[in-house]
Amino acid sequence: MNKEIEVDDGTTPTQTLIQRKVSEYLSRCIACNKCMEACPATKDAFSIQQLNDATKNGHPIPPDIRRFTFHCMQCGKCVPVCPKDIHRDEMMLLLKQKLKDKKPWGYRRYLLVKGPKKPGFNRIIQRLFIRSKKLMNKDLARIMETPPRMNAEVLFYPGCYIYSTKTVRQTLRLLDHIGCSYTILGGVTFCCGAPHLLQGEFDQADQCRHLLYQKIHACNPTIIITACAECFEAIEQIKKTYHMDVEILSVVQYVLRYQHLFTIGKNHGKILIHDSCRFSAQSPQGKAARESVELFAQPVDSSKGFSSSCCFQWNHGSDKNNIRRQTEYLTSVQNRAPTLACTCLTCYEELKKRNTNVAIIDILSLFEESLDARKKTEEQG
Repeated sequence: MNKEIEVDDGTTPTQTLIQRKVSEYLSRCIACNKCMEACPATKDAFSIQQLNDATKNGHPIPPDIRRFTFHCMQCGKCVPVCPKDIHRDEMMLLLKQKLKDKKPWGYRRYLLVKGPKKPGFNRIIQRLFIRSKKLMNKDLARIMETPPRMNAEVLFYPGCYIYSTKTVRQTLRLLDHIGCSYTILGGVTFCCGAPHLLQGEFDQADQCRHLLYQKIHACNPTIIITACAECFEAIEQIKKTYHMDVEILSVVQYVLRYQHLFTIGKNHGKILIHDSCRFSAQSPQGKAARESVELFAQPVDSSKGFSSSCCFQWNHGSDKNNIRRQTEYLTSVQNRAPTLACTCLTCYEELKKRNTNVAIIDILSLFEESLDARKKTEEQG
């Protein structure tokens, strides 16, 4: 994914920034093709020069590149291999923007209910979606699509994944156990804009981020936590744009600070960590995930001849080879460990769809199991 477009004062539209950067990238590309070789979605289909030409203003986009544009899942594997420090992922965002009116149904469906101020029929669909979710999850209904009514030190921002109820309930239980002062901001109407950005819907992304900033500013938190890597990046961008004095952490990072409140023990065997495209093994979030696994299990080193695969969520199923790639990846995981722990909610939800012998877990579940074990011991005692 683009590693957060630099915004100096918050007034320059994302589209303008992307166009400026891509123009500069095109001028220094040496067409070595290393980015194409690193791409998990295509190889040898066409050259980087052909991709560059399609990116330029006024140039047509051939059918094979149009198809690839929607197969790209913004994993960013093309970036570190470039000898000229070019972000081809941002070039792909510009291509998606050029083709935004020709998006496959999977893309359009994903944005159907996400974002504030939906127009016309989409607003009706969004309201029906929200109403149905509240009816199915009455214990969480009060925090869905509802701005916080109080300020607190910690703002838990689940955003759209407020409807990933297992993860949300899990996080709330851990925060209650820690005993911190927290409030919650979650709902599709409080979307961070990352889904729109990753589809080239730059104006919508800017609107989402601005409105989310206003909601965060009203809460005045000291710390913001989230389990979604895309939300994390969007909030980091908001912090940079609006010069906010706030600490941004993954939920795992935050809970790890209070590890002394949990019963530590090696209750699991081997666990392999799935590093997401955005929470890499070297990132603070990735390091916190490893430290957490070390508390409860035997972590398997994934750095020796093995690397995490992209979960392929962000092309929304437009590439039919996704399932094959995911299955091959999980088969290789099975040969190393019986359990795969995800650092990012997006990866967890995508990979758990596959029928596999590997147990796919969210790392937060390790802390929750610790609470279950303590409760059981207290009941028996």
